[in-house]
Amino acid sequence: MLLHRRVLVLQFKTAEADQINLYSADLLAFLQPVVSWRTLDSTTQRGQPQPQGVSFAAASGQKILSFIRTYFYQLREIICKKYKKTFPLAHQTTVAVVGLTHWLLQHFGMDDELAKSTASAIIVALVVATKGTFCKMTAKEAENFWLKFEAGN
Repeated sequence: MLLHRRVLVLQFKTAEADQINLYSADLLAFLQPVVSWRTLDSTTQRGQPQPQGVSFAAASGQKILSFIRTYFYQLREIICKKYKKTFPLAHQTTVAVVGLTHWLLQHFGMDDELAKSTASAIIVALVVATKGTFCKMTAKEAENFWLKFEAGN
């Protein structure tokens, strides 16, 4: 018999005092479209399908967005230490994941591996949602961004 365990990754309160529980299944659901590959039958002569992007419409995406919005300025301080204008994905991603993992461990007492997965999901979400511009947003631009983003989703 296969058992499915709900593993709580982190719990936080939004600015509106809503309590959000992020579970390991939420991380999997959010990241799965960018890490899973489907194999097709070679007899049909079709190639691999294009990887899908992450979605903020599902419950898992909404939970991650709530976390990002709640901790946006702390996240930006951690991720954008050296880069105030852009976020160079090529060589700074690992540094950002490590810094964010450390912050999650300190502030939420998370398991190391869950913190790494959560940090990766947060960075993917930030880059996708803000199209890489989160390092250069002013406080007013960030607030306007969230209003527009939520209206569009």
